[in-house]
Amino acid sequence: MNALFHKSIRRSLLLTLYGRYMADPTEMVEPAAFLADGTLEKHPLLVNMHYLSDRGLVELMRGYDHSIFAAVRITAKGIDLVENQFELDRQFPPHPDTAELGAADLPMLIERLQEEADLCDLEGVARRALLDDVAYLRGEIARPAACWRLQVIRAVLGWMAESVTACDTPPSSLPLLARRIGEIIGD
Repeated sequence: MNALFHKSIRRSLLLTLYGRYMADPTEMVEPAAFLADGTLEKHPLLVNMHYLSDRGLVELMRGYDHSIFAAVRITAKGIDLVENQFELDRQFPPHPDTAELGAADLPMLIERLQEEADLCDLEGVARRALLDDVAYLRGEIARPAACWRLQVIRAVLGWMAESVTACDTPPSSLPLLARRIGEIIGD
């Protein structure tokens, strides 16, 4: 199993626990609830639930049998993560099918673009415009992937490319990241 698969399991666990918490904040969910439909086996459940516990996103109640937890519930930190769609997608992207494989990288690439924009040596109006464009892109992909307006993302990437290449000394990595994002969205 690859890392993306485990991240999608963690996402699913958090979303399930969030729903259960919203229905009854005092309820502790037993492992059988996650294993009942047969889509998840015991070992991946344990590994990923313990990871979420180590991160402070869930709290585990342990019983006599230490090979499995007795019950679990989401923590306030886990709820905050689930309610921040952008951060949830960044940390635990949904398991993509083959058509969505490239789009799963988009939130991470936009974050890298933000880092590059923060560190670039542009000044004045060019820098402000670049940072505003990246902030706009971050807002756009904070929506669920099905709601992304690809034409808007393409337009903003086009503006960024024009403004960066018009500079006397354009930053080296920004055009590469923008090109990679364009490839993902089918530009």
